[in-house]
Amino acid sequence: MAVGRLRYGWRGLVALGLQLLLCHAPALAKSECAGCHAEQVAQWQQSHHAKAMLPATKENVAAQFDGSATRYNGRDFRFVATAAGYQVQISIGESAEIYPVDYTFGVYPLQQYLARLPQGRYQALPVAWDTRPKEEGGQRWFALESDLDWDHPGFTWNTSCAECHSTRLEKNFDAQTRIFNTRFDEINVSCEACHGDSSGHLQWLESGQPNTGGAGFAASLGERGQWQWLEDSPIARRDSPPTGAQLSSCAQCHSRRQSVGKWHPQSPVFDHAMPTLITPPHYFADGQIRDEVFVLGSFLQSRMHAAGVVCSNCHEPHTAALRADGDGVCTQCHKAEEFAARKHHQHQPESVNCVDCHMPATTYMGVDPRRDHRFGVPDPEFSAALGSPDPCRTCHAKASAEFLSQRLPGLPGASAMQARHFARALTKTMSPGDLHRIDSGYFPPIREASLLSRLSPAAESEREVLLGKLAHDSPLVRAAAVRQLFPLAPAERWRLLQPMLSETNRAVRMELAPVLAGAVPDKVDAQTRKLLSRLFKEYETLMLANLDSPQMASNFANYRAAQGKDAETLALYRRAIELDSEFLYPYLQIAALRRDHADEREWLERARAVDPQSGEAAYQLGLYHIRQKDYGSALRELAQAVDMAPRRSDFTYTYAVALENAGELDKAIAILRRLESVGDASDRSRDLLLRYLLKAGREADAQALLQTWLAAEPANTTAQTWARWLHNRP
Repeated sequence: MAVGRLRYGWRGLVALGLQLLLCHAPALAKSECAGCHAEQVAQWQQSHHAKAMLPATKENVAAQFDGSATRYNGRDFRFVATAAGYQVQISIGESAEIYPVDYTFGVYPLQQYLARLPQGRYQALPVAWDTRPKEEGGQRWFALESDLDWDHPGFTWNTSCAECHSTRLEKNFDAQTRIFNTRFDEINVSCEACHGDSSGHLQWLESGQPNTGGAGFAASLGERGQWQWLEDSPIARRDSPPTGAQLSSCAQCHSRRQSVGKWHPQSPVFDHAMPTLITPPHYFADGQIRDEVFVLGSFLQSRMHAAGVVCSNCHEPHTAALRADGDGVCTQCHKAEEFAARKHHQHQPESVNCVDCHMPATTYMGVDPRRDHRFGVPDPEFSAALGSPDPCRTCHAKASAEFLSQRLPGLPGASAMQARHFARALTKTMSPGDLHRIDSGYFPPIREASLLSRLSPAAESEREVLLGKLAHDSPLVRAAAVRQLFPLAPAERWRLLQPMLSETNRAVRMELAPVLAGAVPDKVDAQTRKLLSRLFKEYETLMLANLDSPQMASNFANYRAAQGKDAETLALYRRAIELDSEFLYPYLQIAALRRDHADEREWLERARAVDPQSGEAAYQLGLYHIRQKDYGSALRELAQAVDMAPRRSDFTYTYAVALENAGELDKAIAILRRLESVGDASDRSRDLLLRYLLKAGREADAQALLQTWLAAEPANTTAQTWARWLHNRP
């Protein structure tokens, strides 16, 4: 997705009346912490956390601001040092804009820089300095790989980056003036970023009370636990499960997520973060990392997490370095003679490490390899079939998948089989077996929630699964179930979800609010009204604080649309476009709002111009032409939509109906069969295909289709209805 263009020149830099610099509020200084915790502070000072963000001074800037330039998305970025400080010159041809560089961002293997823009806004420049040694290819400027323009909100520090690079940050975005007054207590990731507010700790110090576990902090992060070697087991077992405080603390930043609230040490992880689910394009279908997802989603899939492993079992918390070299981290709990041995991995022990097979690395931002924390098991043949990375090919690129699988003992084991079942359920229409596994607790909660996102309440069996998950122990699963019930009629949504108004988890509540927004009946009792008011106020507060994001502006617009507030809805969609003029979604939504108005087609054509390859834009144009009774144009647009998105069953269904209406029954049958062949048929599309096969006099084909359907889904009510009808007809 490309982005909108916002331009600023020198005039914006000297308008100091509009420019708000970052403000620093008082906090417990690291020097005070060092009085009692000198060793921990010294360790922290060597960490990436300490260097997450720093003033752009000679001591902190790693790059050469010597007039050298690099090109990014059609612009030249030239970096210079002047008497006034560090600057970046961004130019197209002869036209140049100059911005001060006030801060460094990160340290290794790359360092970015923050350019100061008007209205308190900072941009993380997409041209970075490679801090690796020259012999490793470093000590150079290079452009990141992205189609986002440099001033897109995705690169805005205040919007997308600041929360995880500073301590106790307050974004302070004013939606009316569009000014940021962003503040933080500490410029980098300091003590309170992980341990929380220190005031209780200071009071504890003054009181002289004994340490009761938290030393005055709201929660203790010391959760490594006690581990024992049980007889006849090659893997150590934890005595008692962790409380989750450490995972919650680390997940603030080490996750791709939607922030749903402020973190504090006592908040469960899903009270402040809703992680991105394990679905494409962020993950491969077997759960491996694909896009930049920052650890948590991978780790929650793992057997390590299920066994009670926490971050500090492997990482020293103050340096963030591994606790041991090589296989030493793994052999803390996995007996070396069993696992770091040829009988386990079929290699010479000194030639391979555990992480090579179980934590393959993917390189992001050009130079930054990050390991998959799913701790998966190599499965060469399935990876080849799925198109996901195979760790074996890192060293054995020319070997066949069959050969590699034969060299691995015990495949497919339980972990590999779960990944296979997950991938098949994720990428194909759900079978009864898939539904049973979702319903039986076979998958870890994050995978279960991810599979729920593939279910539809329109299918009776899938709806029953979704309803059962509304009481699941995991907030991730409950939230996913709530989200998937949105297509139900408003009265039905209210009936099913009104009992959840007392939900205690914030992430679930933030899913519940938009689903209930348009479903509240006119008359409710006073207690229910009070609960609704609290829910909606909480959601609206979250949205209003994040209207610097085009996605959040669109989410808020959807919520207002459900409430029937069309004027505010339109303004919010327009706002999303102002933030990112090449964000497709709001164009389509405005077109829907303007249905039967003179400018409806204009908005649809603008959507197509934003993304000429969008099947959705073509589909909506096809529906527009049907309403205009221009059936020739409608068929052309619908054909294009199906070509662009052949696995969208709704596109194929509508195109098939249009073809049949145009007298092209055989062609309608052919495209419905194509949908069936790729595994994306729905109850609705199969019902239509059966009707068309019978209309064409192809009863044998209809009977064969029905038998296949019943074999896969014997309890499907639509298929059973067809079976009874065909059996009982004259």
